[in-house]
Amino acid sequence: MKKTESVESRIVRAGNSIHEPFSRRVFMQLAAAAGITGATGLATTTSAQAATTGKIIYQVDVLHSYWVEWVKGFEACTAALGLDGAQMLHGSDPAKQISQVRSAPQQGAKMFIGLPFPDGAVPQMAKTLQSSGIYYSNIWEHPAWFSPVDVGDYHVQYSTPNSELAGYEVAKVLFERIGGEGKVVHIWGLPTPTDAFRTAGVMRAAAEYPGIEVVGNLRTQWDRESGRDAMLSMITAHPDLKGVMAQNDSIAEGVLAVLDERDRTDIPVVGIDGLPDGLNAVKSGRLAATHSSLPAYQAAFMVTSVFDALNGWKPSLPERMMYTESALITEDNVQHYLDNLYGADGPAYDWTKMSRTLNPDDWNPQAKIMPIDPETHFALFPDNKDRLNPAYADMKSSGEFDRVVQLYEDHYISGPFKA
Repeated sequence: MKKTESVESRIVRAGNSIHEPFSRRVFMQLAAAAGITGATGLATTTSAQAATTGKIIYQVDVLHSYWVEWVKGFEACTAALGLDGAQMLHGSDPAKQISQVRSAPQQGAKMFIGLPFPDGAVPQMAKTLQSSGIYYSNIWEHPAWFSPVDVGDYHVQYSTPNSELAGYEVAKVLFERIGGEGKVVHIWGLPTPTDAFRTAGVMRAAAEYPGIEVVGNLRTQWDRESGRDAMLSMITAHPDLKGVMAQNDSIAEGVLAVLDERDRTDIPVVGIDGLPDGLNAVKSGRLAATHSSLPAYQAAFMVTSVFDALNGWKPSLPERMMYTESALITEDNVQHYLDNLYGADGPAYDWTKMSRTLNPDDWNPQAKIMPIDPETHFALFPDNKDRLNPAYADMKSSGEFDRVVQLYEDHYISGPFKA
């Protein structure tokens, strides 16, 4: 009589047929947790299956607008990598921020990522985490001429979209929309390097349009409410305005509310960040353009950087500071970005394929990633240029910078926005 194969045997055999390292490891863990005899003995094929996991903490100011989408990427990527995630909110309080960083070892953290405020807090935060042996990656804000290499191996990376380029590209759309002349109200965010970069991009674009007059320059809290307050002031002070440059999508929402109330739908508005409401506003024609920072991807890129460092990846000098992809969004491409960033299945990325250690040969960033040239990036802040680490002096002349550019181009095989 033919012997019937047991259910457990079939499950173990199915596990042995999985060749992708991370999927195989997850299968083993789930099968073992379910009490499947023999699951812990499934054959292994690569060292990537023994990846070290652990607790990762993210720290941002508050959970609103942009950070809601960013956290979705954090949660999806940590789940895919088998990490235990935790949250810290500092509310833009520097003392609270440092206190939270100091508490990370007691919370069992192996990795720490987040948004520092102010940018000058980064060196202290990074050095505290370095001394605790916790891998760290920061985003957006970073002091001029300072580099992770100044701290050590545990300050893995600083990453940010190119905010100067974003400001430049959306401003050009706005200036073209109003015929290259007229008064444009510019509403800023908080006084941070990111705000300064975006403003520099706007002014670079304005220099190409002699007929444009940029006015306003009021500060906000990066949110809808303060954006609305600023626009109420501006529409009174400049009734002849032709367009509005909002420093992010949340500010733009407040601007649009004021214009709608006054039936001034003839005034085009642009923003930056590419949040769902911003993209839908572009689709409906209420917003002329925005610039997507791909927030979920951005979080995953940071998670992967510290995860890979925990598992032995040693980034080269150019990889210690990187530009993550961002994209100009207009009515021509908005539906594609809505579908692939905010569709029913979430952002269209394979998070595990981003990992250098899980996929040593065929890792795929799935986005355009570029090393930051500090000489160009920090040129807006000429003071203390001599603080730049001497290691950068030979970076470009040795060809290392170009090598990293080519490396990421070669590995960018596929992704939702690859041309």
